[in-house]
Amino acid sequence: MPVEHTHVETRDATTVEEMWQTVLPGARISRADGIQPAFVFHGAAQPGFGFCDYTVGSTMVTETDPDDQLIVGRIGGSRIRATYRRERIDTTVPFVVVDRPIEIAFSGRIAGTAVSFARTDVDEAARRLSGDDALRVRPTGHAPVSEHRLRYWNRTWEYARDVLLRSPERAPVIEQQVRTLLLEATLMTFPSTFTEALAAGRPARPLPAPVRRAKAYIEAHATGPIALADIAQAARLSPRGLQYAFRTATGRTPMQYVRRVRLDAARAELRGADPSVDTVAAIAARWGFSNLGRFAAMYRSEFGETPSTTLRS
Repeated sequence: MPVEHTHVETRDATTVEEMWQTVLPGARISRADGIQPAFVFHGAAQPGFGFCDYTVGSTMVTETDPDDQLIVGRIGGSRIRATYRRERIDTTVPFVVVDRPIEIAFSGRIAGTAVSFARTDVDEAARRLSGDDALRVRPTGHAPVSEHRLRYWNRTWEYARDVLLRSPERAPVIEQQVRTLLLEATLMTFPSTFTEALAAGRPARPLPAPVRRAKAYIEAHATGPIALADIAQAARLSPRGLQYAFRTATGRTPMQYVRRVRLDAARAELRGADPSVDTVAAIAARWGFSNLGRFAAMYRSEFGETPSTTLRS
């Protein structure tokens, strides 16, 4: 699907929110005391990706929930307060947001930029770059890992801005290339399980065929009972051989991978559920977690919040 380009100038707060949502679907304005000077927005978006530059003047409070996205933002202005994971952050330096909302309050004129990627695309790129087919990207910080990586990200972002927002030509092949370059630069710049894997020197090689078969079996049968012997049979290995091969290739046991697949699936369902109808217990049970207390403890350890918080968000 081609990239859709948008340019808007407005003083209407509802339109401001709508424009932000083309790049950041979870963006909400909770307070806006007039807009002066006008909001000026340049954006480029397609499914799974968004990029924008904007300026706006107001006294405003906003919240952005990344949902199933990885977001990088940067905002300059004289009076800005940003809170992410209960921590004040410097918005003048590019920052990454994943899993939890960020609240930004400002007064006066600000100039900002934001780029968003679907989490599925982030994980796919990380696996391709690292050679680890089991890797899932989880953030370990919000600021760039080094000044060198920050300069690299800034140069890539400037190139992306020229191609996506400023060029009079619309070349889909080049725009897709820019999207890939910007995603890869983001992965390299911000601390996560991906940068940890690179630092550890994890070998970049495809998973062995038995491990790929085991993973495919687990993902296809995640809603039902799964025994180690069943996975081993699908992988065409003995249970002991499977344990060794799986841990060597992925750094975890087959049953640990089962738990992670189920936790991810439960989280996705909780995020899309209706809290007036659905319950944590029912969703947990659908994904094989019969002990609600143990499920809640594992969930909080993995995602940094309780299942009920995810359901209500």
